[in-house]
This record gives sequence, C-alpha cells and structure tokens, in this order.
Amino acid sequence: MLKHIAVFAVAAILALAVLGLGVSTKPAATAGSWQVDSRHSAAQLITDGTTDYGKTKLDFTLGFGRVYGEMNINDADPTKSNIVFAFYPSTAMSPMIAENGKFLSEWLANQANNTLVCFHSKTVQRTADSKLQATGELAVTRVDRNVDATPSEAYSGPVYGPPMVYRVAREATFVFDFPAADGKEQKDGGIQASSSYALYRENFPQLVRVVVATYWPPVVEDENCQAPAGVSEDYRGFRCTGMFMEASGLPPAPGVAGEDYSGTPANFNAVTGNHLNIILHMRLMAKASAEPAAGGN
Repeated sequence: MLKHIAVFAVAAILALAVLGLGVSTKPAATAGSWQVDSRHSAAQLITDGTTDYGKTKLDFTLGFGRVYGEMNINDADPTKSNIVFAFYPSTAMSPMIAENGKFLSEWLANQANNTLVCFHSKTVQRTADSKLQATGELAVTRVDRNVDATPSEAYSGPVYGPPMVYRVAREATFVFDFPAADGKEQKDGGIQASSSYALYRENFPQLVRVVVATYWPPVVEDENCQAPAGVSEDYRGFRCTGMFMEASGLPPAPGVAGEDYSGTPANFNAVTGNHLNIILHMRLMAKASAEPAAGGN
C-alpha cells in the first residue's frame, strides 16, 4: 500500500499485458549507449505456490521491482559491449543500498531490511535472430537489521540494530529482445528492451529465498503528482496519475461475510518458492539525453 495520501488515476492491468513481451520481426536499432528510464521500466517477479489447502499448484506474480541501469552496445565489436541493470523494491526512485550493502543511515531509518538484485555482463554477443545475449554475474544484496519492538513506558517505536550485509553472486544469461519502435519512441529516441530469466531454488537458493521473502510494493510508472490549486473542505492531498502495477498474488479464499465470519483461513494459500522467473521490461533512452543513473551511492 502506498504510504502517502494520494488519489491515483490508474487501472488494474494484468502483468503480462503490461509487460507485453511480443517478439517483433523488425527490431529497433540498438547500437550506442543507453540509459534505463526508471520511470518507465519494471521487473516482474513470478514464483510458485499452492491454493485450496495445497490441492492446486500455480504460478503467481509475487511483485514488481523498479529498474535502473545502462547498455553500451557496439555492433562492430560486441566484445566492447556491456550491460548493467538492477532492480529493487520501489519505495523510492533510487535504491536505498549499493551493491556492496553501503547506505546512508537516514535512508534505512525506518526499515529493517532492503534488497537489491544486480546484473553485470562479462560477454555480449548477437544471436542469429538479432537479439542480444549477455552472460555475466547476477548478484543479490540484502541488508537486515534486528528489530527491538519491546513495549515500555518510554516506547516510541521499533529500534533497529546494526546492519548485517549479505551478497551472493552466480553466473546468469539474459537474452534481450528489442521490439520495433512505436510513434512515441521515434519522437523522443527511446527504444524498448525485454528479457526474462528463470531459475530454480537449487540453482541459486539465496536469490530465490531473498526475493520471495522481500516485500515488493506496487510500482507506479510515469508517476505525476500535483498539489490542488487551493485548499477546501474536501482536500485529499496530492493528486497523482500513472500506471499502477500491483502483484496479483494468490487467489482469495472463499468465505461468507457475516456475524460468524472469522476471516481468511491462514493455510488456504501457501508460497512454495521452488522457482523464480524474472521478466524485465525496460525503456531505454540515448545516454546523452538521459537523466543520471540511479543508485550511484
């Protein structure tokens, strides 16, 4: 749930429709240096679970992460190309921690943990169908802090202990598709890039475990908030517009509301977390005209 008071003019859209991963027969021109536009990019995270008291297995969208990064593509000499991207919970426009776990103390003042997943290519090459294949290091960084929430007469909220930083990396390969540019992209010079990566818990248990355990708040793409012209009796704070992407989650349990209704059974749904599918949808802008990269902490 978004924490600030806002009214979003948004629509609930199925995740796969939002991330439209259709393959184009005429890919966009990609040579050059590109910056990921974090305001229009997202990572969809899909894992497995059960419903109906374990009777039915299914995959579901766990959450969405905000993406930043850059691509430097040299078609004349692919060995000089490199791709870097990362995604994280969208509590801010830039991540609160760096890849090595460093952070500014005020950034985590009211948080017990934070997660960052990063990829750095080591080799990049073109495939026969004009896609871009990047093999490199996929790493997950997690910062955890113990929480003391013992009530007392002077209790003023939870007290967080010192940070504990974990970072684990494995080799991974992402294949990027670049659909043909539409009218809007042709005007501003932007292009689209999409990719996916599937892994099982036994291949990279730390990454799967951390991603599944992380809370992924909704991502609002192209968010634009404006204050009302004047204050009145029905003032409701800033009014915001944008593309609201929230995880579908596991299906709700059946129930009948009434005087005897006791709530959703705790064991009706369960997150299994045996595998994880990362689906990337990124909007790229020419680096010369792009905003500075996020996460340069």
